[in-house]
Amino acid sequence: MPANSKRKRKGNAGSAIVPLQSLISFVLGCIISAAIVLNIRVSSLHHSDNNSLPAAVSPLEKPQILPKRKQQSMVSKPNTPEISNVVESQEGGGGTPRSILDGVRILVGIAAFDFSQIPHLEEVLDGYFDMCASGAKVDVVIHSTVAYPVTLIDLLNSRFMSTNPSPHSGFSIKIILVHPQVRLHLVDFHRPYFYERINDYDLFIYTEDDIRVSPRTVAAYLTETERVKELVGPQEASNFNVGVVRYEYNFPPDVIINDKTRHATQNVTRVYWEHAWKPAIPKSVDAVPQKPLSDSHVHMSNHHQGMFLATQELLLAWKDRTGCEFH
Repeated sequence: MPANSKRKRKGNAGSAIVPLQSLISFVLGCIISAAIVLNIRVSSLHHSDNNSLPAAVSPLEKPQILPKRKQQSMVSKPNTPEISNVVESQEGGGGTPRSILDGVRILVGIAAFDFSQIPHLEEVLDGYFDMCASGAKVDVVIHSTVAYPVTLIDLLNSRFMSTNPSPHSGFSIKIILVHPQVRLHLVDFHRPYFYERINDYDLFIYTEDDIRVSPRTVAAYLTETERVKELVGPQEASNFNVGVVRYEYNFPPDVIINDKTRHATQNVTRVYWEHAWKPAIPKSVDAVPQKPLSDSHVHMSNHHQGMFLATQELLLAWKDRTGCEFH
């Protein structure tokens, strides 16, 4: 046989072997892929981990409804501590955090004699408007001796428009004019106004027109008031009220602060005028004399603070108390 004929036959045999190898490789690949897929499916159906999805239910079987606590534990991650004070249970409100001010009805009385501190008054109103954003219903009444112009009223109405969708929140401002001859007695008008509406609100706040009260201050007051009640008992709780220590910033009085003079504020600090006596009063800040509050609470020798907060329960207790001149 010629040499070129042999080479041709060997070439045809090699060409026949290549398709056969490809076919065998394809079949083996299909078998291995099917085995992997079936292994994953079987593992997912018979996995015993608590955090895995429940096994598929046959159409003929009746699905079992797990108790709510078990349903909650299924979605929690392993080794993750529960934060009960942030996320509520399903029974308590759908897992939405609630503010301590949510739904609290607050009546605020502000003494603003004239417009001399109107920039401060705007800051004060901002603080109470923030409480509305925290979920509270806030009604502000301003006792003044000067009529507010329509332009200022329109500005306040547009500036303090509540956008909180909660039906329990809200914000309003009422201005009551009194005669200028009342002078310093302007600070007395809020008390009868509070008692006339004692059943309509949970918390009552009085301030001068330059003292800003933040939602954090009100939240701290409500928390500490409950703590005092726990320490001394409900019967003695009305003998005490949680107060505040107000402060100001000692900005230089003869400098207008702008970009060129802002360096003048580098040494500005908080100051406490009511307690900076010269010479200093002994024990201007001292422990409360009554037990058990003396171990954890202090009081001031000068109780003037230009404001106060009081719950409905405390105001009612003070109104009926013999010798109490609050009302």
